[in-house]
Amino acid sequence: MKRKILNSCDHIGIITNNYRRMVNFYTQKLEFSIMKKEKLSKSVMRSVFGLASEGEFTRLVSGNAKIEIFHTTTGCLRKNDNQTCGYNHWAMRVEDKNEFIRKIIKKGVRIVHIKRNDHSVYFIKDPDGNRIEIKD
Repeated sequence: MKRKILNSCDHIGIITNNYRRMVNFYTQKLEFSIMKKEKLSKSVMRSVFGLASEGEFTRLVSGNAKIEIFHTTTGCLRKNDNQTCGYNHWAMRVEDKNEFIRKIIKKGVRIVHIKRNDHSVYFIKDPDGNRIEIKD
């Protein structure tokens, strides 16, 4: 039997201009917990993101899902155009999709509901416009 190379996704990394707003969205609206905060040197930021600035990141966790929110301590980043190739959305798995959706609507999160064939697909957006699909 051939051994699997990949058996799970460790984390999703998101770089933002509004660090506080993003961390608050994921912790307050989606109930992630802060696992770790760390300052990043200019050399690390240059190696990972191609940016000549110091930075910070916060690792958030909910169950087995981890998100790392990054930002520069100086400067402003360009926002990606939704028409470009590359990252489009990620999906989070919840125990009860309908209950989760009711709960986050009460917290002011806007839901995008798409009918597809015989089922419904639900998306939300974080403060930077990154799409998150909700699955159960």
